[in-house]
Amino acid sequence: MENWKKHLYIIWVAETISLIGFSFCLTFLPYYVQDLGAKDIRQAALWTGLLQTVGPLMLVISAPFWGILSDRKGRKIMVERAMFSGFVILVLMSFVRNLQQLLLLRILQGFFTGTFTAAIVLAASQIPKEKSGYGLGLMQTSIFIAATVGPFLGGLVSDIWGYRNTFYFSGIMVGIAGCMIMFGVDEPEKQQPHDEEKQQTSNNSKTGILFLLIILFLFQCSTTFLSPVLALFIQKISPESRKIATIAGSIIAASGIASVLAALIAGNLAEKKDHRILLGIMLSTAGIFTMLACFVRTTGQLLFLRIFTGLASGGIIPTINTHINLGAKRKELGKTFGIAGSISSLGAGVGPIIGGAIASIYSIEITFVFSGIFILLTGLLCPVLLEKSRIEKKEKLPEISDL
Repeated sequence: MENWKKHLYIIWVAETISLIGFSFCLTFLPYYVQDLGAKDIRQAALWTGLLQTVGPLMLVISAPFWGILSDRKGRKIMVERAMFSGFVILVLMSFVRNLQQLLLLRILQGFFTGTFTAAIVLAASQIPKEKSGYGLGLMQTSIFIAATVGPFLGGLVSDIWGYRNTFYFSGIMVGIAGCMIMFGVDEPEKQQPHDEEKQQTSNNSKTGILFLLIILFLFQCSTTFLSPVLALFIQKISPESRKIATIAGSIIAASGIASVLAALIAGNLAEKKDHRILLGIMLSTAGIFTMLACFVRTTGQLLFLRIFTGLASGGIIPTINTHINLGAKRKELGKTFGIAGSISSLGAGVGPIIGGAIASIYSIEITFVFSGIFILLTGLLCPVLLEKSRIEKKEKLPEISDL
């Protein structure tokens, strides 16, 4: 097996384990905040939205910093920093006694972790440019596998042993992932780019990194409207169930399985097909299925729609990341993906608090409508933005250092 493939697979397995650990806690977070003092479902939605917002917002600040540092000090050590910090913080979360303490730890988690951005930079530094679609598509599946396995196992563990004890399992998994990176991956030697690579970078920089970042932000923001309310919506349409955390985990898991398949397919198509049309179709379809969820009345109906939503949306970020990587200089991968991670985190940070506010002011069902409309509009806007960048390719677009 080629060395880059060996390292890619180790990074992928380690990051998958790490994200499973982090997502262990997400399924029951709305229920945990109720145990910690949230008095009703509206207050639980607001607190859950806040807790899911502060972490990504801290990543907005920290991701470019860690990315630039990775270009100077090494990519491997940044992954180790993120994973071992996550181990400590997750274990500490099991000891909190009120919502304020949990909020503080979420802030620290957002600043010191960010494992996916660190891992994708390390992976991208190992992958040949012509294999970007395959490698980054594979890396994206770690998020969806974690979204599949993590909530399901987390729901089971929390129903059996309680919410607090689940944080121990989370921390241990993230720590194991850090050890895999420490002992299983070597830092690639820095190489000067050949003239051909310099020319490729120059051409690809004109494909519209700036516009891809705008699309990434809009997608992350609109899709995370549902983060603080999905589990509460399941609780609302299935109020008599005793295993509510398991049901919520199962629905999220089914969507994750569909997204894994979509990410693998999109990774192979990203370099071959017109990404303007590909992104537009995926975003528009995902938006329609998201809106339809407001009409469901049973968990079975919701399960059906979430599977199709996963199939539609799973390939969006792999496609964006592939074209960002193709347009980035190898020596600036950390900075480039750091900025992309910051933009993504900004969207993921703004989305939950907006979703929580919409649910609190209007209703949970209306949150699905708002989310779907925003995703659909992003899909309709996508070909327009990327077509503009293609037409203006003879003009100089902003360099990534100017963003």
